[in-house]
Amino acid sequence: MPTQEERLTTLEQAFTKFQKETTKYIQETDENITILLGVIRHQGQDIKRIAQHLETIDEHLESMDERFNRVETTLNEHTALLTQILARLPEKP
Repeated sequence: MPTQEERLTTLEQAFTKFQKETTKYIQETDENITILLGVIRHQGQDIKRIAQHLETIDEHLESMDERFNRVETTLNEHTALLTQILARLPEKP
C-alpha cells in the first residue's frame, strides 16, 4: 500500500497534468475566439458594404423607374398623335 507521501505525490502529479491540460485548452479556446472575432468583424464589414451597395442599387432603380415612366408617357403621347394622324388619312389612297 502506498504511503501518504507517495499518494500526495501522485495527487500533485495528477493536478499538475490537469493544470497543463486546462491551460492548453484555455489557450486553444482563446485562439479560436480570437479567430472567430476576426471573422465576425470581417463579416460585419462585408454586411455594411452590402447594405451600402443595396442603397445605391435602390437609388438607381428609383431613377430608372422615373425614366421608364417618362418614356412610357412619351410613347403614349406619340401613340395618341399617330392615332389622330391615321384617323385623318383616307382609308385608300
